[in-house]
Amino acid sequence: MDAPSTPSGRRTLTPAVLLAVIFTTACALASVAFVAARGGLELPLAMPGPSEVAHASVAPTEAGTPAGTTVPTPSGAPATTPAPTLTPVPTPGPTPDPLTALPACPDRPGCYEYTVRRGDTLSTISDRWRISLRIIAALNPQLANPRTIVVGQTLFLGRTPFVALAACPDAPGCYLYIVRPGDRLSTIAGRYGITQQSILALNPKITDPNAIFSGQTIRLPGPA
Repeated sequence: MDAPSTPSGRRTLTPAVLLAVIFTTACALASVAFVAARGGLELPLAMPGPSEVAHASVAPTEAGTPAGTTVPTPSGAPATTPAPTLTPVPTPGPTPDPLTALPACPDRPGCYEYTVRRGDTLSTISDRWRISLRIIAALNPQLANPRTIVVGQTLFLGRTPFVALAACPDAPGCYLYIVRPGDRLSTIAGRYGITQQSILALNPKITDPNAIFSGQTIRLPGPA
């Protein structure tokens, strides 16, 4: 509808138009006051380029957290995974020699005394204490017949036939042996697992291997 005109030909504002102008002016003033209260508008000087945006991006890890990001714990400290505690495995010690349960021979390290019981034989004693019959025979030259033992008899046991012998006072690895009736250098060498030549090397006074006698003390080399 056209605004009514005055007699001079000029148009006057209708009430509706006047209200619209007042409302628009009020909105503009409110907007200016709001912006002024917020500190004004800040326009960016320049938009970041594609390369800058690429550098600023952080690639997410498999768990969804950007790489290099420290996830804070509730206390504010960085979350860390505790290292697993390793329980030390005890190293097994050496198995004690069962012979140590027997009485020791006086002044003979490694030598032990065993008292024959009913039902014993040299074979059962050899199996029980894991000692060869040769060593038992060498440790017990007093046995007239190695196959015959008596209940209550004392036998010497050890891991080598040398444990029942006295050591030479002036030479390491040397033992003193007292010749018994019927002994020969060859039988003595076989009993102790050594050679006849090694016995002669330690006993230069023996010029004839067959010229030894009962009660004579000779030197024997220890095990290599």
